[in-house]
Amino acid sequence: MLHQTTERTMSDRTQLAIGRNSISVPRLTKRAVEAGVATALTSCVALVILVLNNVLTGRGGWMNGFDVWLSYMRQPAILGTMILTALVTSLFLAWQRGRGAR
Repeated sequence: MLHQTTERTMSDRTQLAIGRNSISVPRLTKRAVEAGVATALTSCVALVILVLNNVLTGRGGWMNGFDVWLSYMRQPAILGTMILTALVTSLFLAWQRGRGAR
């Protein structure tokens, strides 16, 4: 029985949509951009939660909430966890999409 195999490497190129434009980039670059965007969104959500918590509980207002967020984000364990989670999720979803195409 003859099996046809196609080699797919991470050097394959894909389209990355930025606004109305799309550029051809390596798949690994696209995954890194996706993970970076997910990390930035998570950071923004944490900012909103911490600032609103400080404002609503009367602990010192907006600037104090921002200072709390800044000290929170400077912890290497927090940043590492956010980046690792975003990267693993991005790679898992890409793997799932690849399996569904077969």
